[in-house]
Amino acid sequence: MAFRFQKRIKIAPGVRLNVSKSGVSTSLGGRGGTVNLSSKGVRTTVGIPGTGLSWSKLTGWSDAKTMRPEDELLQLGKLLDRQASAFNTLSPKTNKVSESWNKAVASFEGGRGPSASKFQTLTKRFDTAMTRYQKIEDVVADQKAELQAITDRLHSMRFGMFGGKLKIAQKDLLSLADEHRHGAQKLLDALNRLRREVGTELSDAESKT
Repeated sequence: MAFRFQKRIKIAPGVRLNVSKSGVSTSLGGRGGTVNLSSKGVRTTVGIPGTGLSWSKLTGWSDAKTMRPEDELLQLGKLLDRQASAFNTLSPKTNKVSESWNKAVASFEGGRGPSASKFQTLTKRFDTAMTRYQKIEDVVADQKAELQAITDRLHSMRFGMFGGKLKIAQKDLLSLADEHRHGAQKLLDALNRLRREVGTELSDAESKT
């Protein structure tokens, strides 16, 4: 279940929220001076147009004294991006568990055919598969809890009469969160289906010994 988001959200004139698989950053300003907000912190760059001369300084998030609405939207977007990266690793892990189980079933069926000793080995592989599936589900559950917190915060944010661009950014991030939610549920449904299939295959194997 892959999550790949690439979106550029304009928060205000000269302010852009960039959401992609490589990370989230916000750029403010134009010629002569910019402020880039990313997962590493706040980078301020001041240059002299036409000279090629510039000065840059990186300040970590922990140094921030206040947080503007666009900064908080960035933080929330960054958390959503981190969730996407986490979910992107879960599908391959799930496939790997299933492939290992399929090999175990093939080994049970192969050679001279099913036997009691081979079934004992298959049972151990079954326990391992179930444990790994459960660990993946636990990660998804944690992600869903964090996702709910992000969604609740986004819903609670309020902007002034000139916060039209911020409201658009808020709506776009809520849309991304909704995609995460659907993706997480699909993965949970797949895990439940896989567990049932593995359980059925173990029962079939037992009937052959």
